[in-house]
Amino acid sequence: MNVLPLASLAECRIGPLDRFGFAPGLGFAALNDTEYLLSAHHLPLAVRMEGAAPRLGAVLDPAFLARPQVDKEGRWQAAYLPIALRLWPFALSPRTGRPIDEIDVFAGSTRIGKSGAPICLDPEAGTLSPDMAAIRNTLAMLRDGGARLTKALDLLRIAGVLAPLTGEGGEPSAFLSVDPTRFGALRAEAVAALGGASFLPLDLASALLFSRRNLAPERLPRADAVPAGLPAEPAAPRGDPMDFMFANLEVMDFALDGSDLFDGDEGIDWQDLAPPPPPSPLEGLRP
Repeated sequence: MNVLPLASLAECRIGPLDRFGFAPGLGFAALNDTEYLLSAHHLPLAVRMEGAAPRLGAVLDPAFLARPQVDKEGRWQAAYLPIALRLWPFALSPRTGRPIDEIDVFAGSTRIGKSGAPICLDPEAGTLSPDMAAIRNTLAMLRDGGARLTKALDLLRIAGVLAPLTGEGGEPSAFLSVDPTRFGALRAEAVAALGGASFLPLDLASALLFSRRNLAPERLPRADAVPAGLPAEPAAPRGDPMDFMFANLEVMDFALDGSDLFDGDEGIDWQDLAPPPPPSPLEGLRP
């Protein structure tokens, strides 16, 4: 996919994006930390390694979907549209300098043409139009939010609960999800460590598991897929929290106070503390 500097299109304009036929070809859309919970209701979430960093995103590859996300005319069908797709075809550039130099464009999008809002107000200074400046700010937000998610996903990876989704040929795919058996068998101290600094790792695990309903059943992780980094010994099975409580009643050392709630001092007239009697139904009928 060809990438162009936005400065090369400074004289063009940007229009609305109402067709998403390109989405299946992307296969994956990175998510921000403000949208992953809502996305989990409508899209299958997965983790993909980008270099050495795990990245959370929505799966767009049709081979993994329980239902199509895009119809034959390219209209988006899911109830939620990820931010990354709303920003297409723009991406942050590693270049710095003028505002226009900070953005790249994936070539071939019909969103860029001769109608719509201007891209640049001053091509020489690289000043972006308000619409384009909003896109740049949202791209930066997506980058920063994704970095926060990556830190949390690193902990899930270290805990050994991530397993690959199953590819079309039965092979492990590049998409990772949470294995419910491994996650449910985590020791209490491991769960405490995951949520020690932030609840985000556990929240992400729950969202990944919840979003499995949007995956084709045959794409779920295989039962024999063992994630790397698991402990040699199997984790202890989880028990009912009530079993733990009842088994430890003797060591909880409850101190029950057997004294009366009120001091039975004979000098107190308890009638003074009683509520007044209800009015008589004949009271209003007296002459």
